[in-house]
Order: sequence, then C-alpha cells, then structure tokens
Amino acid sequence: MTYRDLEGDTPPWDESGNSNLFAESKKYILCCNTGEGPPAPANPQSPILLPTPTNPPTPKPSSLPTPKPTLPPQDVKWYPMDSAGEKECVQGSGYEPSFPGKGWTYETEIDCCNAWSLPCSIKEMMWYPSELNGEQVCVQGNEFSSLMVTSGWLYTTEQQCCAAMSLDCAPVQPKWYPTVVAGEKACTFGVDLPPSPSLQFDSKGECCAAFPLACPTTTTTTTRPAVTAPPCTPMGGKGCHWWPKVVSLDEGIICIYSSNWPIEAADHLHSDYDSCYCEYFDC
Repeated sequence: MTYRDLEGDTPPWDESGNSNLFAESKKYILCCNTGEGPPAPANPQSPILLPTPTNPPTPKPSSLPTPKPTLPPQDVKWYPMDSAGEKECVQGSGYEPSFPGKGWTYETEIDCCNAWSLPCSIKEMMWYPSELNGEQVCVQGNEFSSLMVTSGWLYTTEQQCCAAMSLDCAPVQPKWYPTVVAGEKACTFGVDLPPSPSLQFDSKGECCAAFPLACPTTTTTTTRPAVTAPPCTPMGGKGCHWWPKVVSLDEGIICIYSSNWPIEAADHLHSDYDSCYCEYFDC
C-alpha cells in the first residue's frame, strides 16, 4: 500500500520504512492497494464496545401465594340493593360483609323500607321457600322479595310450595269442610281441603253452622281418617313427636310431626296424631 502526503507526493518514511506514522497520520490518506509501504495502523482512539450487562432473572417463589380467605356464611336478612338503577329491599345472604356493621341489614322488609324511605306495598299472604337454620323450608308470609314473584315461587298452600321445592313438609291437617257427596251437600272431615281458610273448620258443628244445608236433620258420623307420620330425623338431641303448633290467631293450632319442637311444647308431645289433636279439639 502507498501513502501520499496531502501537501506533496513524497511519503514520510525512508527506504527502510522508518517513520513516525502516528504523529503524521492526519496528513496522509490511503491512496491505493499496491502492496507498497507498511500497513496502516489501527485507530488507537476507537472505543472497545463491551456487552451491556443484564439484570439476573427474578427467582421463582419458594411457595405458592396464600389463597384468599373464604368468608363465613351470612344470615338471611333484608337489605338494600340497587336494581335497574333503582334501590329496593331484598331478602337473602348476598349482601356486602360491611352491611351488618353499618346497620344496613334488617329482620323484616318493612324495617328495611322505612330505613331507606322506600315504598313497601302490602302483599298478599303466600307460601314461599326460605332458609331456616341452614335448611330450606316453606314459610307463609308477605315479606317475600321480588325474586319470589318473578321466579314463580309463590304458592297458595304449604303443600304446593313443598312439592315444587321437593321438600318433606308436614302432612295436611284434616279438618271439616263443605262439599258434595253423592249429589248432596255435606260437611266432611278429611285432608282434601278447599284453598280458602274460610271453608275449613275444626269441628263439624262449626261447618254445619256456616253451611246448614250441608247438615241434614239425620246426621251420620264421619270417621276421622288416620294420619300417617311423615319422615323425621332426630336433631339436636330431640326425638320425633306430634306436637301442637300455633300457626296464627285465625288458623289456631295444628299438630306437627317433627323433631324441631320448641321447649314450650315439651309437656305436649304425643306419639300419634289423634292424641295430639284430641288434646285441643273435640273427638
């Protein structure tokens, strides 16, 4: 290779090739590759590029993260809920855990509506599914939520509710009621009761007084059918017995077979329906 002087044509080294090329290097450029002269020196000022260091990988956790704790089940209460942009009082256990501490859960729909200034309409008494002591039961009342209405879970009798919900409920309590037997009106004792409570009576005398044409002058005695006890499981140290239950002031007392009898009924437990019934009614 041959180097040329930028200010002339004479190379800056002698015939032996001795020359301070670094001191004069700025004055020369590489002319051509002829194989003449010493090789061009490398640029001493060129930086040496080193690989960029990288952060070490994050180590894997030694154990799995702690799972989110499971909240305990909540009691069924009435509470406010936003629905379609409007607030209403509903019944259930799906309220926020902070609601009880804020006083936003209530025992009745009326209490909830009064607290939130919501209009509560007076509803008809119906049978509907609810929860009692962690078990599903059918109850009668008018404090049911709108979900019961939209879901079709309202029933006129306890038996209809129990059948729809596949629940074992107490059998229908036999009563006296007016009907037609062999083409003639009569007061009959049985369990095929009409839906209206006003057509159900605890004694034949009450039925005849309300429907005189159903009771001819010559009366016949109707044998009260035997009532079979439904399936029952002892619970809480209590056995299964027939016991009197006060339903309401209008309906009075009925005999229930279960192990869920209150302590007040401990002195009025019976092994069969007849002995329970006859304790309070004429037999």
